[in-house]
Amino acid sequence: MTRISLRKGLHLAWQGREYVIEQCLTTGEVLLQDVLTNHLSSLKATALTQLLVQGELEFIEIEATRGKQSYSQKGYISADFTQLPSELREESKRRYRYIERVLSNNILKRTALNLKPIIDQVALEIEDSQPPSWLTLWRWLKDYEASGRDIRSLVPKYVSKGNRQPRLNPEVRKIISKAIEQVYLKPSQASGTDVYERVIIEINQSNRLRETIGQDSLEIPNIAAIYRAIRQLDPYVKAVGRYGKRIASQMYDPVQKGPHPLRPLERVEIDHTKLPLFVVDTQTRMPIGTPWLTSAIDKYSGVVLGYYASFEPPSYLSVMQCLLHAIRPKNYLHSQFKSVENTWDTYGLPEVIVVDNGKEFYSTHFEDACLQLGIVIQYSPPKMPWYKSAIERYFGALNSQLLSDAPGKTFSNFLQLSDYDPKKNAVISFEALQEILHIFIVDIHNQSSHPELKSPRFKVWELAITEWTPALPPSNQELKVLMGGITTRKVSRRGVEFEGLLYNSSELARLRSNHQSTEKATVKYDPTDLSCIYVLDPTTHQFLEVPALSLEYTKGLTLWQHQVVKQLARQEAETVDIVALSLAKEKIQLIVEREWNSSKKGRTRTAMARWLGIGRSGSGECSQSQETFDSSSQPHSISGLSDLGSTHNPNPAQESLSSPERPQTSQPKSRRRSSTNTGDKKVNSAAQPENRDTSTDNWQPDLSGWDVSIGLPTYLSETEPDADR
Repeated sequence: MTRISLRKGLHLAWQGREYVIEQCLTTGEVLLQDVLTNHLSSLKATALTQLLVQGELEFIEIEATRGKQSYSQKGYISADFTQLPSELREESKRRYRYIERVLSNNILKRTALNLKPIIDQVALEIEDSQPPSWLTLWRWLKDYEASGRDIRSLVPKYVSKGNRQPRLNPEVRKIISKAIEQVYLKPSQASGTDVYERVIIEINQSNRLRETIGQDSLEIPNIAAIYRAIRQLDPYVKAVGRYGKRIASQMYDPVQKGPHPLRPLERVEIDHTKLPLFVVDTQTRMPIGTPWLTSAIDKYSGVVLGYYASFEPPSYLSVMQCLLHAIRPKNYLHSQFKSVENTWDTYGLPEVIVVDNGKEFYSTHFEDACLQLGIVIQYSPPKMPWYKSAIERYFGALNSQLLSDAPGKTFSNFLQLSDYDPKKNAVISFEALQEILHIFIVDIHNQSSHPELKSPRFKVWELAITEWTPALPPSNQELKVLMGGITTRKVSRRGVEFEGLLYNSSELARLRSNHQSTEKATVKYDPTDLSCIYVLDPTTHQFLEVPALSLEYTKGLTLWQHQVVKQLARQEAETVDIVALSLAKEKIQLIVEREWNSSKKGRTRTAMARWLGIGRSGSGECSQSQETFDSSSQPHSISGLSDLGSTHNPNPAQESLSSPERPQTSQPKSRRRSSTNTGDKKVNSAAQPENRDTSTDNWQPDLSGWDVSIGLPTYLSETEPDADR
């Protein structure tokens, strides 16, 4: 390190201006002159020292102000001596031994006569086999004293050796720079070979022009010169040209620390992700799709506050349901998911929620609901996912730790699939996925260590809420209404019709009588429970709870389940009513069961076997040993729904029908269609009983407006072999 002493001619930088010391007064003051204005001012030497310690003042070496020098010319004068290679440090110490002896002997005339004896003496002491000449020692002394006796001036400048001047023709260098700018620094991400080809073309064109004016031709450089020029480009400039400014900023800009909350629920981050996993139906085990997951993370503690999983794309409803789950206590945890060991004790209203710029977050209803709850919405800048670092890290952990090897996992890059089919390998049902998510959140993520506080996340939450108690909504009913989906409906004498269901009450009748308006009423609903809806009273601006007329059917029924049921019963009538929902399946069930014994025709029995669900259990093949069929025990293809035949009929007809012996073999459909040719007809004797009842060969049930395939799995097509095969 250079040793600086206050002296005349010393330059210093202070308050953005450069000064030079004109004189050191005997009174302890220093006379400073402004380099630009030549204005003189005095300052105590102790004050200068204090400013230097505080970092407000810096001394400037005169040599550094004399033009710009390259790193190789300056050597290691600004480097950290302790971090230099050992061979350079040892060489500097060897040189310092000679210089130190000259300075200690106070030799003023540094001639060959005075320096040679010192060189011989020091070389003998340190056993130096290659001592310097007296002229070399003289140059070392000059550099050492000029640097303020800084040992870094003695570091050998091996990097400055050799010819550093470019050997290429200046015009060739200009052509190379232009080719790199036009070819290499483009989003097409061309290679160095492409640049070299452009250089050859440009040089050939230039040589033809030079020949016409009598100049020497330019020599085509080696391709190594092209790659050398590319390596010398600034990495940031290279990334901006080839990948864009945003990617370049992600690669090279420093990562700053984001907002740091001081208490729980001060900052909650919400975002969506599509789980890379195919989910199967609970009963049919057929793939349904890949679900969306909306999650809320507390930035302070890192715990997951709540989530909402569904097959619907991100919307206002999914955001509100996630927020509702985050605010409410999780009292259901151990009663519904007994495999979860720890508790999930998160609840309360967040102060600020941080979301991205998805259109669902710009919903007016979402903004109004957050405003009523006292929640501030903060939108993260576009294309800056690190602004919500907590939720992004959680999604990364979810995909890498939980779903990395799950059967049915999908890949973003189709080249990674190879021969793997995620749909065929899918085995996880939606109910199992819910349990898996709860285990991961409660027993893994919330129990893991906080990256900064080095304590389990749930412990950070528990300790923090003892000091900062979470805020609560005024009532659960108000919260449920506020977070529900919103729509408009006409109020009539029959009540309110929503998704084919009727809702009515005496309060709704009084509301209709008091407001004879043709305008539609505002209705809110809970997508997880269709047993009631909420209708806005325009007078009091409050929502009235209106129950469903079919409470037994709608109790605990989700909107998604109800939409599936409607699709199954839609062919009964153009207008779906509750009677069709309740009786459609039972009517077909009784007809098919009645005709099962009487019909011997293979194709008719195949269609009826598909309806009865024979062979749907297990591997999907019909059981040869099944003798009886109980309609009440057959599973539905809709997960979580009870038998519609018994929904509105407390005592449905229960029959135990004896099934005749099943045929051992059956013929494909293509062969049955060509059975008119008696010469080519091939029939297995075991498949045709001797006493055949021909009156039932062409029997078809009288199902006007019905299709016996209603409710059957969509994966069984008409081109498949018989079910009794």
